[in-house]
Amino acid sequence: MKTRRPALALLAFALVAVGGLAACEPTPATGGTTTTAPSSATTPGAKAVAAARTQLGQPYVTGGESRAEGGFDCSGLTSYAWKQAGVTLPRSSAAQWTYVTKITKAQLQPGDFIFYSSGGPKGTVSHVALYEGGGKLIQAQKTGVPVKEQNADTWWSTNIVGYGRVPAAKLPKA
Repeated sequence: MKTRRPALALLAFALVAVGGLAACEPTPATGGTTTTAPSSATTPGAKAVAAARTQLGQPYVTGGESRAEGGFDCSGLTSYAWKQAGVTLPRSSAAQWTYVTKITKAQLQPGDFIFYSSGGPKGTVSHVALYEGGGKLIQAQKTGVPVKEQNADTWWSTNIVGYGRVPAAKLPKA
């Protein structure tokens, strides 16, 4: 039994390392953070932003979708936030990119998405952040970095694939 423990520990370490590589772990330029209290949310996008704000400081966890799971990964955070606003999103950042209505940067509103690729602007989507408004985003960035707000104009700006919005037909009825 003693000979199996090192092998199991090595296997567990390898699985965690590979899982981290497959998740939303870009290496961005650094940026500051600001914590803001949730505002009264009236639109679904504002409700999603308010829900994401309640998770500021939560740990990054590969595959994480809630505090109960110990934290969030990028698409887990966006899925969680929008679920609180009454919308069920696909789970991965790439699937969310396929799901959204594409918009321009100038059209961004609170609750919209900013999509990134570790392969650059023409690469496959590998990360998603929630646009907060006021030039800020909220994201679960990578292992060791808690959910936080950052400047949307400077964070990993060379790797932006595009912007998206929940399709109007998928929004909850008022």
